[in-house]
Amino acid sequence: MKILYLFHCYLLLPCVAEVEFLLAVWRHGDRAPESLPYPSDPYNETYWPRGWNQLTNVGIDQATKLGKFLRRRYQSSVLPAFDRKKITIRASDADRAIETAQCVATALFPPDGLQVWNEGKYRFWQPIPIRTNGKPDPMLRPSKIQCPHYQRIVADERLKIEADINAKAGYMINSWSESLVLASQHINPKKALLYSSHDGTLTALLYGLGISNHQLIPYTACIMIELHTGNNVKVSFISIPYLSYFITHSSQSRKYTHKSYELCLQIYFRNTTSENPDDVHELFVPGCSTDCHLSKFIKSVTGVRVKSLEHLEDVRHQGHSHGNITPFCRYANRLSLVRQP
Repeated sequence: MKILYLFHCYLLLPCVAEVEFLLAVWRHGDRAPESLPYPSDPYNETYWPRGWNQLTNVGIDQATKLGKFLRRRYQSSVLPAFDRKKITIRASDADRAIETAQCVATALFPPDGLQVWNEGKYRFWQPIPIRTNGKPDPMLRPSKIQCPHYQRIVADERLKIEADINAKAGYMINSWSESLVLASQHINPKKALLYSSHDGTLTALLYGLGISNHQLIPYTACIMIELHTGNNVKVSFISIPYLSYFITHSSQSRKYTHKSYELCLQIYFRNTTSENPDDVHELFVPGCSTDCHLSKFIKSVTGVRVKSLEHLEDVRHQGHSHGNITPFCRYANRLSLVRQP
């Protein structure tokens, strides 16, 4: 009786530029102050068109430009038109994040074809659903998630900051890593996940991935994680024991050969208000730079993934109780970077 064995072989070749899946997260637009900066300030709440802590007209314009930017960059690939089965837009529970998402969606997805419902002044607008938890979101607004044990810890200030930022980043990285894997396996029909969030979210993500340049996050800055079709050919072989070579070119072996294309991951950062789709900076994760295949990326972020809120509390506790910086705490070094305007 012959025993068959299954082998896998990877041929690593450069990635090509076809975007298969997009994960984007941006900061909300310009907003009003939380309250009167000082008692004699003449610009009280009536000066701001939507009140304290709400989007300003400048913020609305910034968000609209972001939507136009995303449309120009991805209209020909993953964002041709809005399809709720393929595209999800999610915002934190803050009004400014929800309103920013609405402005982005309006510019990004004007009605097309049968979606057109009005030929008048509303010709270029259609309702787009914005998902939100209605409460503090551990992924989109991590600074609002409280950890009682963490708050009882009295330790070195810098250590607390580093542990806090990187632990919060781990929750996001884990969630998004799972989304990327599902997309690569075509298990999830989604083509794009779009998140409207805060500067602390983007800061934590950049630090968690080890790609921060220690700069503050401007309004409507956007991180785009793209999955591209790769030329990384995975070939499965079935062979007979003790056979010292693969008979990959024979007509008989072809029916036992399966090819698939592993996806490559590329990260881009837009930190201006430009509508130019090419006005971005490419970022490289340490250990997974050019032609970063998804499997390699997942391996490179294994040490910073946090799978639950309970895990998040454990990570914070370990970071302080051991008196040293854990793998979650390698990149942060500024108190100002954990604020959540």
